[in-house]
Amino acid sequence: MQQQLILDDALIAKYDQSGPRYTSYPTAVQFHEGFGNADYARIARESNASGRPLSLYFHIPFCDTICFYCACNKVATKDRGKGNEYLRRLHREIALQAELFDDDRPVTQLHWGGGTPTFISHDEMRELMRVTGEHFRLLPDDQGEYSIEIDPREATAETV
Repeated sequence: MQQQLILDDALIAKYDQSGPRYTSYPTAVQFHEGFGNADYARIARESNASGRPLSLYFHIPFCDTICFYCACNKVATKDRGKGNEYLRRLHREIALQAELFDDDRPVTQLHWGGGTPTFISHDEMRELMRVTGEHFRLLPDDQGEYSIEIDPREATAETV
């Protein structure tokens, strides 16, 4: 099955600018055997004194097909049900992480990466946002920075 490529000039013009390069924080090289769960929880709680806004990253590792340039942690599968258990555990992780941070700290940035986050269904996306909003204070759409990596072969107008 071949898909027709549709280009929207207005959409391209709107987003024809460089965006920030994101990475994990702390970076992977800062993790080591001497830094455990208790250390992480202590530092997370101590960060509440600053009152600074939060940034969240959710990794959705599933892809329909592998992009060979991608070095991200990924699981290639055509079985859309594979994400169910992962999402259930992600919902639990969101609840656990939220316990570490004060309720008055807003989330100013939320990024979904992958893999291909558009691998999950629209209903699963809505549920993930609902769970996130239940545990964290998300800013309104026009104030927060919300982004998602998409596979344009899988995205529809409804997805965007």
